[in-house]
Amino acid sequence: MMYAGLTKVIAINSYQKNKMFSEYYFDSPTQITGGNGEGKTSLLRLIPFFYGATGTQIVRKSNVNKPFVEWYLPHSNSYIVFEYITARGQVAHVICYRNLSTKGGIVYLFVKGQFEQSVLIKQDSEEKPYAIGSTKLATELSNKGFDYESRITSVKEYREIIQNINAGNLSNQFLSYSLCSGRHDVRHIEKITAALIQGEFNMADTKELFLNILEQGNNTLEFGVDANIIEQWCDDYSSLTAFLDKKDAFIGAIANNKQIAYLTTQLANVLIVIRDTSESLDESLKKTELDRSDFLETSGIQIGEINEKNIDKEVQKNALQRSIISLNSEIEVHHSKLITYENNGYPELSVKLKRLPEMEDKVAQQRQSYADLEIKVNDAKTKYEKDKQSLNSKFNKERFDLTEQKLDAEKEFKIKQDKIDAVYQPQLKEMTESHTSFTADKSQALMEHKAELATQKQRLKNPDIDELLIEQREQLESEKDRLQEQVDILKHTTLMGEKDGASLQTKREKLLERLENTRRNKRDAEARFKVVSNRLDPDSGTLFSFLEANRDGWQSSPLGRVLTDDLLMDTTLIPSMTEDSGSMFNLYIDTSNLADCSVTNKADIEEQARLMDLIDELDDAEADLNKHILKNDSAIKQSALELSRLRNELRNAESDLAQTKVNLNNKKIEIAHAKEDLIEKINLSIKSINKAIALIEREISVTLERFEEAKLDLNNDRLTQIGNIESSLAFTLSAIDELLTKSSLTLGENKQRIKMEYDQRLSEQGISGEIYQRYKEEIEFLDNEIKNLKAKSHKIKEYETWIAIYEVDDPKRRDDRNTKVKELETVYQEIKSFETKLKELRSETNRTQKEFDEKLFILKNHKQRADSAISRLTHYVIFEGEEGSQEALDYNGDLNSLLSDVESKLPELERLTKQRKKDIQQMETITLNLGDGELYRFWNESSRNTITEDIVASDSKRIDILEIIMNDIIPQVTSITIESAVNMGRMLVDFKHRLLGFDRDIKKLGRNISEQVKLNNTFSVVGSIDINVESSLSKLQGWQDIINFSEIYEEWDKTGSAELPTKEFFNALSTLTYHISAEKVKKPTELFDIKFEVIENNQRKTAKTDKDMRDLASNGTNLLIQSMLYLALLTQQRGASRLSITYPTDEIGKLTAENQAKLLKMMGAHNFNVIAAQPDGNNRTANLFKYLYHLTPYKNIFNKPKVSKLTLAKAAETSKGVEA
Repeated sequence: MMYAGLTKVIAINSYQKNKMFSEYYFDSPTQITGGNGEGKTSLLRLIPFFYGATGTQIVRKSNVNKPFVEWYLPHSNSYIVFEYITARGQVAHVICYRNLSTKGGIVYLFVKGQFEQSVLIKQDSEEKPYAIGSTKLATELSNKGFDYESRITSVKEYREIIQNINAGNLSNQFLSYSLCSGRHDVRHIEKITAALIQGEFNMADTKELFLNILEQGNNTLEFGVDANIIEQWCDDYSSLTAFLDKKDAFIGAIANNKQIAYLTTQLANVLIVIRDTSESLDESLKKTELDRSDFLETSGIQIGEINEKNIDKEVQKNALQRSIISLNSEIEVHHSKLITYENNGYPELSVKLKRLPEMEDKVAQQRQSYADLEIKVNDAKTKYEKDKQSLNSKFNKERFDLTEQKLDAEKEFKIKQDKIDAVYQPQLKEMTESHTSFTADKSQALMEHKAELATQKQRLKNPDIDELLIEQREQLESEKDRLQEQVDILKHTTLMGEKDGASLQTKREKLLERLENTRRNKRDAEARFKVVSNRLDPDSGTLFSFLEANRDGWQSSPLGRVLTDDLLMDTTLIPSMTEDSGSMFNLYIDTSNLADCSVTNKADIEEQARLMDLIDELDDAEADLNKHILKNDSAIKQSALELSRLRNELRNAESDLAQTKVNLNNKKIEIAHAKEDLIEKINLSIKSINKAIALIEREISVTLERFEEAKLDLNNDRLTQIGNIESSLAFTLSAIDELLTKSSLTLGENKQRIKMEYDQRLSEQGISGEIYQRYKEEIEFLDNEIKNLKAKSHKIKEYETWIAIYEVDDPKRRDDRNTKVKELETVYQEIKSFETKLKELRSETNRTQKEFDEKLFILKNHKQRADSAISRLTHYVIFEGEEGSQEALDYNGDLNSLLSDVESKLPELERLTKQRKKDIQQMETITLNLGDGELYRFWNESSRNTITEDIVASDSKRIDILEIIMNDIIPQVTSITIESAVNMGRMLVDFKHRLLGFDRDIKKLGRNISEQVKLNNTFSVVGSIDINVESSLSKLQGWQDIINFSEIYEEWDKTGSAELPTKEFFNALSTLTYHISAEKVKKPTELFDIKFEVIENNQRKTAKTDKDMRDLASNGTNLLIQSMLYLALLTQQRGASRLSITYPTDEIGKLTAENQAKLLKMMGAHNFNVIAAQPDGNNRTANLFKYLYHLTPYKNIFNKPKVSKLTLAKAAETSKGVEA
């Protein structure tokens, strides 16, 4: 049985302007070639059109500037014909032409049998072919005997027929034209085939295909619950729970009233006692302050007198101290000068100066004796010097001659050494140049190897890894930084949102407080207005209205003077006129000394008008505050919604950041592997270079050793020759030095001889050298002393004068100093005595002053506490006009106890009063959020009826209303709230289950597609491919909130839903209000991601976006991946139907010949006919196709490929095998 499917496409007067008739066979693999703009892609787009695609899905504005009809069916005689085999194995065709009655409309006409060209193509009188108009089509078909059906003008209806969608609802006449039979269909095949020729891979379209397969393409994520209903329920719940949370506080407010009344009476009596005591304290305080002032004045005078005496002694003490210091300074200066004279030896010099004449006579005598002796010594010395000079001259001449000989020997040695060096240096130079040249060559090679080694080591430190990997890692790091920055910004924004929410909540509380004050003022004004109106109303039934109506001037009558306001306003007196209006209850009272009644209606009229204006103003203020509160509540809700959105975005951003970090770590691992491989290669290169370096260094080392040996031999030879001539030189020099030594010895002996002769001559004349020397030194010593004494004679005389004065004045100064020291000690004793007295007096004064201060402090403290108590008791609102009870106060005179009692009771009274007001304020604040229900109305009516002029009494009565609310109103509201919570909870839980079911279905589809792709993968370039569908429910805004709410609801539902939900239930539901709104409806494509994992050339790569797919692999590999994906999708949709699917592609040229063959083989194995378009054909791949079409501007060239020799050989071999 043949497979159903498209077999032929015919275009008549269509998009190819120069071609009236074009026919293409598509029942086998077909290749279409041609230049750009020749219509290859336009032909491929007709394949999804055959499967039921709309015109907008086929013609895109980016490629074609005309609508589908204007492009493919431009004329009334333009046709697109598809010939195909139906599911029943019958040949049929469908003729498509433009609908002349509607703009852009298309008519589909199903016809049984094969298409005949003669139905649409005719010849004119000149035998030129032309196409008939569409109005004549039905007539021609009838004339030709074709069986055709009624026209189809809806693409939806055509698609249902061709794909066998909703077969049970199709007319029997169209069932035979379907590509599938029975319950099978191939829905969405038009979308998949359209995606095949969309060009670049589009992830969004692919996800839409997945949704279409699951029949979720047109669905949106809707919760099924109105956000306004949830908000209303949340408001009701908040008010209800807030009221119930304060239940104990409200009940306690009633007990507070009794305690307040009791404390008020007690403290009013205490106030009278404290006032009397305060006056007594005031008098005692004044008297004590006066006594203290007198005492301080007297003490001050006494202290002043002693201070004056003490100051006088201090002045005397300072003067004595200065005198003693001055005397000590003088004594010390003169003593220092005496020490200086003694250290310089002036006492001895003074004695020697007195003996100066005697010393001068002695020197003159010794000079005379020394002169004769000096003449004889000089004669002998002259002879001795002359002999000594003659010996030195002879010795110097001999030494000069020997030195000249020595220099000549050294010059001869230098000449011989230069001759040896002249031979040695050229040999050394030649040897060195040879060694240097060899070493330079090897060093150059060694440097090159070391440079290469350094390069490799540098590469080892910083491996030059594939730039693509580095770029990918940098992109991931950049993405991580961007996401981290986004997370930080979202955290900061969330924090600011929380602060704004708190600020709005504070503002709301202040507005509620202002509203409560306004309402309280309004109630007070209304109550006062009611009282005034009752006075002015003649029909009010009060005594005041009766007297105003029946008695003029009653205020000045005795009756007006004794009537009180309460009696005048009382409506139970039933007044009437009697004969004597001056009597009351038949009792005469003299009222002449009483004042007239002050109650008149003039003031009431004015007050009534004022109160009406005030009530109007308060109504306006209340309305304005309500608007502000509603606006603030809206802002609070919006802030909460925005905060929820920010938290969801923060969770999504943190999830993306975590995924990016994982991808970054994977990329780093991949880079690390690449780095390890590169390092291994570099290490091998380094080892090779090290071997070469070691070899060169060994050659250089060996050469250096040989050079050093040769250099050493040459130098040894040179040193041997130099050593010989040095030995000769040393022998000559040694002989000369020996002669010099002998001459020196001779000189010394001769000098010793003439010295002995000199000493013998002096001895013969009776002259002793020792005596001569002693005379000479003694004369010189005496001359020096005389000169020194004469030079210092002036200073010695000054010393003698000063020492004479010093010996007289110094004892006087020391006696004067000792006297003043004794006087100073006496003054010290007197000052000490004054200070002792002053200290005792001050101590006594401080002690007494302290006693006064303590007494004053106690009195002031008592007075201050009494005044504070009086002020607090007087200004306290409860005590205005209060005179206290007649009961006597038990006061025993202990003011501290009394004040302590007051101070302990006042805070309690204030606390109780504030607590009562706070309880009432909280109660009224709660009622503002109760909506318009029974509880709110009951509270307003009840509280309005309890308002009186006495605010305290009104507050007490308001609290009485709580019992009614707790027993009647609260149970009703609670029941309604529980019922609404059950209904909303079930809807939201159902929504969660729908999403989870969709999640399971999409994952299952992904697994099926992935398994199919793995089975079809026979391509060597693609090691493996996984297509995983990853759930992104966790990233869906509000998904975690839905999960949390579902868990809380199901936990509450298990309890039987008999009581109010928990606060967690309320918080979770309140958070959902942001997501349950029309603006937040999302598409199912946001619930999942398609992830491609491919191993290409042993490298694993991942893609989740269009950009990732572009970077995933080469263009050819990407095309293979997409082809396997679409093959799996089409196979999934075809199911068990025997259908051959036409598979269009315009990118097959990106594949190698081997991969093209594998692709067509894979497609053929699954009954897919590949229709491939590419600019140029390829002889290597032409035999893969049954039909070849080459499109030109004026004609289509049709040819079947030649059978290759290999194919013929295989066919012959196969036929031989069959015959055998």
